[in-house]
Amino acid sequence: MANIFTQARLTLPADQTLAAIVSLIRQNAGENYFVYERAPRWYIGLGKKAQLTISPDGSQAMIESARGTASAAIKTSLATCARQFTAQYAAQGQRVFGMAGFNYAAKIRNLAFTPGSWPLLSLTVVRDELIIEEGEVTIYAENEARCQRLCQQLQAILPTEQGKPVQADLTAQGDDYQQRVNRALEEIALGDYTKVIVARALVMPHKIDMSATLWRGRLANTPARSFLLKQGELEATGFSPEMVVTVEKGFVTSEPLAGTRARSDSAGENVHNRAELQSDSKEIVEHVISVKAAIEELELLCCAQSVVVSDLMSVRERGSVQHLGSQVRGELAPGYDAWDAFDVLFPAITASGIPKIPALEAILRLEAVPRELYSGAVLMLEGEQLFEAALVLRSAFQDQQRSWIQAGAGVIAQSNALRELTETCEKLSSVAPFLVRREENDKN
Repeated sequence: MANIFTQARLTLPADQTLAAIVSLIRQNAGENYFVYERAPRWYIGLGKKAQLTISPDGSQAMIESARGTASAAIKTSLATCARQFTAQYAAQGQRVFGMAGFNYAAKIRNLAFTPGSWPLLSLTVVRDELIIEEGEVTIYAENEARCQRLCQQLQAILPTEQGKPVQADLTAQGDDYQQRVNRALEEIALGDYTKVIVARALVMPHKIDMSATLWRGRLANTPARSFLLKQGELEATGFSPEMVVTVEKGFVTSEPLAGTRARSDSAGENVHNRAELQSDSKEIVEHVISVKAAIEELELLCCAQSVVVSDLMSVRERGSVQHLGSQVRGELAPGYDAWDAFDVLFPAITASGIPKIPALEAILRLEAVPRELYSGAVLMLEGEQLFEAALVLRSAFQDQQRSWIQAGAGVIAQSNALRELTETCEKLSSVAPFLVRREENDKN
């Protein structure tokens, strides 16, 4: 990492990684932070050297840096704003962390949408960064004093109490959800679209301790990626089941997950549910049309004949659920970059629907409250070498107005409203049991 003043290395007990991360976040209360797990590595970014924030309606870009704060009306594409920011503020190969809200998809496709309160896009070049892999810690800090302080904090891991759980009724407002699923089924019958993901949000009665929730939840989940972030009053943590897009060394990969059954501690029950998942015609149809759509999207970006399905309908275990999962991969064609791939593939087909634009329009009609970061993406960029966008599902969210969890289900012609409600409960069970209540004097 270039332009970092000092570097240090230390070793922690391998089983103390999560405890060390939670402790570090608590000892830096008030800081913005990003935590991103790309197993076996954890990346922790503290503070900010520079940050790009796109307003919730997509009209303004604000950049904060050592030079001050500047805002301007956006006259180019959002992807161009992102490219310009990283080119100017991220040193060669330096990691950039970020998040893209669901409404980013509507904005770049010129669809009418109701702005929320979260940014459409945010990218951050952090001030200090730590990388933890199997107990080995590398610290990059802006100066020697901060480096020493971070070393001391990691060597003095604070005990973290379990805290009080946040109680959540997973079936709350189930009748409303089933009514919206039935409306979607009517629109599907009319030929408006083939598939749409209808989601529901559950507002929590208490503030959530996000770092403690990450700790508890990660021990019980098997995600593709984990994350924890705070940007001002905006906070989220979650266990992403799939990648929206990965661009690495010139290859683009998408990993659609569609088709769901519950997963529990009972081996016999899991075997039964897996067999049911793999033989259920509705789940198979839903998955196959998602893979077909992913192939079509990648073919817009990739060299001719390079798009392949490298894994088809394997079962992926993700916390309280198991999914049918596939991997579609292709070689990025000349003239395209990672942001082009992101704009085509975002949002994930499995979080929007098929065809994507009519499905997006349906979601904007069927869901009264903006999704904000839910079914958006958390991002990690490493120069031209790596671009990752992890799908934000199985997550908890928090801002000044509310704390909530959210889940959706894929609706196709063969869907049943009650079964889709049950599926949202199964997915919410990957997060809800691990929510920790924030104490009044706790700012984390």
